[in-house]
Amino acid sequence: MARLLFACLLLLLLLLFQTSNCMDTNLCGNRTISDPFILHSDPLNSGKSLYTLHCEKNTSTVLYLDSRKYYVQAINYDNLTIRVVDAGVQKNDCSSLPDFSLTYARLGNSRSAYGMFSFKSTSRSDYVSYPYTWFQYKKTGLEWLPKYKPRALSQMMVFINCANPVNSPLYLDTGACLNGGKYSNVSLSIYTYVIVGGMKASDLMEKCSLERMTLLPVKDYKNMSFKEIHSLLEYGFDLSWHSSRCARCSNGCYIEDSNRTHCIDVLLFASVLIALVQGPKFIFGSPFVIAFLIYKWRRRHLSAYDTVEEFLQTRNNLVPKNFGSSC
Repeated sequence: MARLLFACLLLLLLLLFQTSNCMDTNLCGNRTISDPFILHSDPLNSGKSLYTLHCEKNTSTVLYLDSRKYYVQAINYDNLTIRVVDAGVQKNDCSSLPDFSLTYARLGNSRSAYGMFSFKSTSRSDYVSYPYTWFQYKKTGLEWLPKYKPRALSQMMVFINCANPVNSPLYLDTGACLNGGKYSNVSLSIYTYVIVGGMKASDLMEKCSLERMTLLPVKDYKNMSFKEIHSLLEYGFDLSWHSSRCARCSNGCYIEDSNRTHCIDVLLFASVLIALVQGPKFIFGSPFVIAFLIYKWRRRHLSAYDTVEEFLQTRNNLVPKNFGSSC
């Protein structure tokens, strides 16, 4: 009887262990879907997950960004990145274009990530609105004076249509892949170009218009043909979900070399900055203070009280102030 009870208990534990694994891990085809991702068809999905993926015909994993469809090419759970490709881009077809425009701004933090102090404060609402970023924060510099710089995972590519041919090193001709097309309502041939790495408003030539924007892997695209670039468009671009680890961090988080996340310590940076500013002020200001005291000592007609008072006021301007910290 005791053996039977033990066997039943062991079987129950195995079932519970298997169930708990099913809760944490799902499969879409041969791709493992685990935290923080969850499948749309999962009964545990409340429909509110920021990292919901869809499984099509149990073969293709789909991510929707702003209700726009992207096929998942790879998920790297070690460095917190997911590689996706626009549903409109077809393999071995350089005439296929992304169905949607995707810009830095749609992923949050846009170019303002490159701020004066190399980081941008991230609030909880930013994390909810933009669960993915096109960069990851990395810690650089000295240990006592760290810098937090965004390392780009993807870069911009702009498609441009022009009424006339353009002769500019910035504009890459798409060649036979896209040229020779027609506007749907105008019988005018167009010339199609791409610019990799983004552009300024002044870079847009006369009688040219922006068609769409998308992201590419970070790479040197010099001397590449459009067909070669399109093959990398088919490969897909990386996004990071490291912001999912930043919910408890008031100023965002960075990823260290071992791929662990840590909160950005703004207070440490501020205290070092204050010390650097106040230090030279104290060093170079001391001789003037001494000379000032000697001068005051010689002026005997001033009262002792006035001398001490002015000295204290001068010293107060040189002593570093105490800055409170908040968590």
